Amino acid sequence: MANLCNFLFMPLRLLPRPLHDNGLALILNRVFSEQLADGELDFLQGRIVRIEIADVPLHYAVRLEGRRFVAASAGNRADVVLGGDLHTFLLLASQREDADTLFFQRRLRMQGDTATGLHLKNFIDAQGELALPATLRTALARFVDLYDARCATQRTVSQLTS
Repeated sequence: MANLCNFLFMPLRLLPRPLHDNGLALILNRVFSEQLADGELDFLQGRIVRIEIADVPLHYAVRLEGRRFVAASAGNRADVVLGGDLHTFLLLASQREDADTLFFQRRLRMQGDTATGLHLKNFIDAQGELALPATLRTALARFVDLYDARCATQRTVSQLTS
């Protein structure tokens, strides 16, 4: 099972760093288009948010410029760092778990500027159903199910035996 899980993420590891950050910026701009237009994310203006997925391992860095997310320079220091394992971020993205629950379970971690981080956490928690196209929502749900069935259980067992 572990080989399947590693195989699922190998293509991501092979992509150049700028593609990761630019890809995340495009997704965030699409998903939060209404919130960006309404200025709900203005508290992130000029701040760098880094997302670290420890078990894959991958990281992404974006900043808000105007009313759009853009890739952040790899050399710039992040103002806020959100960290966790892939399963945690999948649960958050698919809205199967809320940010508060994941923080209280210490599965989602935050470092850096406390005020900005708290504002970001509250923003995430306040989101209802995200404006994802139905096909993307379905694909994400299926991927989370696959990951739950094949990878999350295997990872938990290996952690208990370590």
